[in-house]
Amino acid sequence: MVASLRALLTGIIDYAGLFPPARLSLDQAIRNYAAYRRHANAWMLGRFIVPAARLDDLEPYYDELFAVDPPFSFSVLGRGGGNLGEYLTLLRDDLRDVAAFRKRHGARVAVEAFETRLPPDLADPQLPNSAMNLIKTLSVFPFVELFPFCEAPGRPEELQHQLAQLQGEQLGFKLRCGGLEASAFPSGAQIADALRRCLDAGLQFKATAGLHHPLPRFDSSVQTRMHGFINVFLAGALAHARNLNVKHLQTLLEDDRAEHFSFTDRGAVWQNHRITTAEIAAARREFVISFGSCSFDEPRDDLRALGWL
Repeated sequence: MVASLRALLTGIIDYAGLFPPARLSLDQAIRNYAAYRRHANAWMLGRFIVPAARLDDLEPYYDELFAVDPPFSFSVLGRGGGNLGEYLTLLRDDLRDVAAFRKRHGARVAVEAFETRLPPDLADPQLPNSAMNLIKTLSVFPFVELFPFCEAPGRPEELQHQLAQLQGEQLGFKLRCGGLEASAFPSGAQIADALRRCLDAGLQFKATAGLHHPLPRFDSSVQTRMHGFINVFLAGALAHARNLNVKHLQTLLEDDRAEHFSFTDRGAVWQNHRITTAEIAAARREFVISFGSCSFDEPRDDLRALGWL
């Protein structure tokens, strides 16, 4: 594989086999992840996504799976909550579960990321005290050595507006790029806007759901056009390195022509926009981090079909 594409795809897939549409059992999902770690394409694999409430259920795998180096890497999904009070109560439970899991398994596991869907009274800038409450709530994460990726309960731009007020903080934004029905898929314009807002606000970007394929394609099961993970992450990398505007980002996000993309050891080209391999690696490290997928096989199969893997 050429160096630029490897830089774009290294550690890009956080395995979410527990979640729709796969909905695997915990036993099957964690065993899949363990097998993927031994595969020749393991370099594409990121973290295993697991709800905080299910961390205890991983104890039986300590000797069988977790004894193999490197440490198993986890991104923990918080319980959430419908309002601030409920959210804070459940967050305490989440953090207690993470602390117990770390203590129990020690250096055999790495729990560094925390994915959390914020309640409306933290995400809506129009609600009284939302900014102050958001600052207080998110301030806990550095102390427990977790990097939070925050998902909006409603319009993404409302939460991005809130998070933008916290410039200088180590925060991430999580965007849902699909789901089980057509209405769950944002438009190319909406993803472009989210990428641009994150870049301007100094937020790291993570995607989830709907990114099963490298390039956009119509999917008959949901009767809509699905986005491509190559498009999303190359758009993020070009925005980071070349300051692309929303219009150019949208055009890239909606481009389904493989011949418009070129990857070499030195860098990548989309139409007349160029980016070096080093710039791609920097963007992946600093800005566009990963996407959650319930399949590790499907993205790789599609990459092979394109001749890119």
